Amino acid sequence: MLEVRLLRFRAIALVCCLSWLSPALALSPGERPEWCAPPHEAADMTPREPVAETQVMADDYRAPAGEPVRFAGDVRLMQFDQLLETEELLYDPQSRLVDIPVWLRYTDALIQIEAARAHYDVADGTGQFEEVVYRLVGHDGSGGADTVAMMASGLARLEQFDFTTCEPERPDWQLKAARVDLALDRGVGTARHARLEFKGVPVLYSPWMTFPLTDERKSGFLYPRFGRSGGDGFDISVPWYWNIAPNRDATFTGRWIEKRGVMLDTEYRFLGERQRGQLDLEVLPDDRRTGSTRYYGQFDYRARPALRWRARADLRRASDDDYFIDLGSDLIDSSVQFLRSVASISGGGRDWALDVMVDDFQVLDANVAEGQEPYRRLPRTLFEAGQALGGGVAWHVDSELVHFDRDAGVTGTRLDLHPSLRYSLDAPGWFIRPELGVRSTHYQLSGAEVTSASRTLPIASLDAGLLFERPAAAGRIQTLEPRAYYLYVPHRDQDELPDFDTRDLTFGFSQLFHHNRFTGADRQGDANQIAMALTSRLLDADDGRSLIEGSLGQIIHFSDRKVQLPEREVERRSTSATVAEAAWRPSRALAVTAGLQWDWENGETDVARLGLSYRSSNVGQAALGYRMRRDQVDQADARFRYPVNERLNLIGRVLYSFEDNDTLEVLGGIEYESCCWALRLTGRDYVRDRVGERQTSVFLELELRGLASLGRMPYELFRDRP
Repeated sequence: MLEVRLLRFRAIALVCCLSWLSPALALSPGERPEWCAPPHEAADMTPREPVAETQVMADDYRAPAGEPVRFAGDVRLMQFDQLLETEELLYDPQSRLVDIPVWLRYTDALIQIEAARAHYDVADGTGQFEEVVYRLVGHDGSGGADTVAMMASGLARLEQFDFTTCEPERPDWQLKAARVDLALDRGVGTARHARLEFKGVPVLYSPWMTFPLTDERKSGFLYPRFGRSGGDGFDISVPWYWNIAPNRDATFTGRWIEKRGVMLDTEYRFLGERQRGQLDLEVLPDDRRTGSTRYYGQFDYRARPALRWRARADLRRASDDDYFIDLGSDLIDSSVQFLRSVASISGGGRDWALDVMVDDFQVLDANVAEGQEPYRRLPRTLFEAGQALGGGVAWHVDSELVHFDRDAGVTGTRLDLHPSLRYSLDAPGWFIRPELGVRSTHYQLSGAEVTSASRTLPIASLDAGLLFERPAAAGRIQTLEPRAYYLYVPHRDQDELPDFDTRDLTFGFSQLFHHNRFTGADRQGDANQIAMALTSRLLDADDGRSLIEGSLGQIIHFSDRKVQLPEREVERRSTSATVAEAAWRPSRALAVTAGLQWDWENGETDVARLGLSYRSSNVGQAALGYRMRRDQVDQADARFRYPVNERLNLIGRVLYSFEDNDTLEVLGGIEYESCCWALRLTGRDYVRDRVGERQTSVFLELELRGLASLGRMPYELFRDRP
């Protein structure tokens, strides 16, 4: 009887080698185009009860004295999920040598291997497979090797090894190595003369490289990225990964920008039991276009110093105002006005929460005048507590203590207290929630004529609503939800109070039910008003999904609004703009949303927005957006991915500003996808800075499925890509 150790071989050399290609093992079938053939499955094996002992079946069995045992004719060796099939197998009990002189196939849950011949020494674990072909079970990976040899001392060697996720008969790309040596005891592999070929053309080459044989990370080069822009020329990045320790690593990326010079990007990460962090530093020592050193640094830190307590730091700094304009990648980067750095610690219990933070701002927008930059908050302390008293009654308190600091202008400390008492009466189909609170705000100031100031006033509100339901056609439910919110805040003169962080709250449907029309605590708006709103929904009775919903609301004012920000006039109108919101989801593939704020008194649209998103069952996607805020923004954004056929997609985006009568961005490209690779070519023309300077760029990305991507795209056109 053969020993169990024969099947324990499990083609260990190939399995260990394939850990070099661990992305392929993680590639799920859902990441492939739907029209591709399913991943390879193992050959069908007759169901059987798992057995620990090796079972051997053959048409012919001979064991002559003093000679090797011979199995012949449909030889099958089985143990657990392992199966070895061949037509002839010889085993010498004296030398403990196994010889398979003919074709064989080995299959388990992970891999299927075919070889022309094999021999194996059970005593010392050495042996060799020849003319090997393998396929990963349930995945797309496959390849071969001239020989797979197990040597003494836990060493293995593969000659003329290759790997691909394409069909083995038509491998559009292959990763090859003339020789691969595996130190199984140390978990390290070494490949010599490794190269990546695409359509038979070498793309990358390395005379020598090492890789891990386990899931542990290993230092080494990663795949490069490249692109080209009209302003900066070719842009090539080559990352090198450093596995410092199991909980620490770093990536150093050498980047060459043709018209600027050589840049170094460093990313350092660490992870502890109660903390984690990441340090990013980009340095361009001598920018040939500006003649200066450029840099950007960011440190992101999170910690849990104790139960229910969290600490956070996010520190950012750039060398100059134009860093993101010159070296950023999109319109969002180029429009950054401030870099905010913040550090905080927060915690709490069942009925309370505390947050202490400090922050600072680096101004990047030259149009921000001195004395108009944001205040530093050194520190800001927020305390919140609340508890139900029973019978629907609950108390709550919001408080804030903050010191505002800036190089110019008024500075000082502000204490804001807002305790309140609420009674909630809720029943099926209706609710009533009266609330009474007091807001008291106190200042200690520097650089102002008055060094101390305060404001105290009551805030009373009554929130009430109804919910009606009725059955509709096709098994649906329609709701009607009227709601009224009355707010009373008496007038207090606040003109002598500073303006540290207060702005007009962006008006929208949610603001109808808010106790203040300002952000921050420097202004508490006076109010004697009632907000009336009506919402209706059409719901799917089976899953509760909203098919159609619409909301309409307006505030009716019973008095003028005298409290305003500096240099603002008293508001005397009796009604607010009418706010309307709607959403329509006729199918899971299509959604339409819209919003409107209409000023009846002036006959003008204050805010308008429209959004349409479509996602087909294949890769087809489209999105159309429009947003307008009077005298500020008036833009349309259209983007699409159109499948010409199952392999070819067209992509595009147009961002247009009606306010400026200018196209802010035009992007167009093609995507070609096969079952094992994809090629994307994209051209982009966009406004790169706030003065309207344009830049044209070309991006090329070659994605080898299950391995890596070479090159890059400017950004992900759709975040929820199928």
